[in-house]
Amino acid sequence: MEKEKILIAEDEKDLAKALGTILEYSKYKVSIAYNGKEAVELTKNNSFSAIILDVMMPVMDGIEALKEMRKNGVNAPIMLLTAKSQIDDKVEGLDAGADDYLTKPFDKKELLARIRVLLRKNENEKMKYQVGNITFDKENSKISNQKTSFILNDKESEIMEILLKNQERNITKDEIGKRVWQEKNDYDGAVNMYISYLQEKFNALDANVKINNENGYILELKL
Repeated sequence: MEKEKILIAEDEKDLAKALGTILEYSKYKVSIAYNGKEAVELTKNNSFSAIILDVMMPVMDGIEALKEMRKNGVNAPIMLLTAKSQIDDKVEGLDAGADDYLTKPFDKKELLARIRVLLRKNENEKMKYQVGNITFDKENSKISNQKTSFILNDKESEIMEILLKNQERNITKDEIGKRVWQEKNDYDGAVNMYISYLQEKFNALDANVKINNENGYILELKL
């Protein structure tokens, strides 16, 4: 099983090293940055399961790094490390998109417990996709808007996930057929049928997205 990757941004090198040792001993893969700007750069080319940001750092502080990461589309859960007196920083950080904060000094057991909570949250979020004004909940095979929802059957759910994971390109009928039906070759009509089922549910949800089938299949916003 691949290790969860965690980014630590902490300018106190001894503390950063200690945190890294604790997490690596707990079977996590760790990257360390010593200021906020370095942390932001690391998130541009690497995917992390969770991020720990100290608030008080040189070059770019933790709050600004947090804001920059969220602006860049980083969805990983982020925990801020704050001093006991930094109440305003805690509030500002949570408003800017932080998922949790931990006050220094802290106990190793509490740190690891908070990390486990963040990672569980990350796993749950991976099961949900947002496209336009509808949400797909993979775990419960459900598509919904703010007012109503529909449960998808197994084939609809699989096709929906394929389309969501490949929004940047057209997916061929053959690709969908082989992934969803696998051992069968007579999926030509079935793909069209299940695509039409999904589109009917989109219409019922008054979705602002549709499945374009001109050159394969791709999700796109309605004009």
